[in-house]
Amino acid sequence: MNTVRYFKLNNGGGFVAQIVIEYREKQVDDKGDISYDTEWKSWFTEGYRDILQFAERTVDLLSDSPIPDGSLVRLHVFVAAGSSDPATQQFIYDKNSPSMANYNISGTTLNNTLTLLYYR
Repeated sequence: MNTVRYFKLNNGGGFVAQIVIEYREKQVDDKGDISYDTEWKSWFTEGYRDILQFAERTVDLLSDSPIPDGSLVRLHVFVAAGSSDPATQQFIYDKNSPSMANYNISGTTLNNTLTLLYYR
């Protein structure tokens, strides 16, 4: 599975969006086998979170979030007064990774689409 440290969201929709990172913490048993929590937890960006139409925002999981290194992560965009689904792509958060997942959300408040533009 690909590693990531940064998420970027471009808002091409006619609404206000906010970045939410969903994560499942890494668990290692006494045999060294790795698993992840069964439930997704959510972390919201702090401070002013609104991403207006045609704006973008980048989150650095290392400096911006309390998410533990090694967690399974995915982007979930909060759409004010609307609906959204989490991204289908999942990554392993690696604090040393230079990689970014760049997404675009477009459409309307109740009918929007989240698309991975690139991962690099």
